[in-house]
Amino acid sequence: MFPMPPILIPGFFLLIGLYSLWALTNELRTGIATSNRSTIDVRENPGGFYLLICIKAAFVCFAVAVLLNAFGLIGDPFIWMRQNLPFLMPS
Repeated sequence: MFPMPPILIPGFFLLIGLYSLWALTNELRTGIATSNRSTIDVRENPGGFYLLICIKAAFVCFAVAVLLNAFGLIGDPFIWMRQNLPFLMPS
């Protein structure tokens, strides 16, 4: 198996973060969120709409954390997740 170049992990999270940021601003502007081929209108289901917005905002924040780690400005966010959220990343 070939080792993964170290730039691919931050690049992958950068792309996901940029897509999530674009989708987040588009959904906040229109009031209609989409996820897995289903649409959530803010007027019909405000709780589901804002839950989906919070999840996408968390992806944007995590992408920023991975990029800051790639530049050496903060510690590794994966280690923090493994310590504080063990159900997401089993060791």
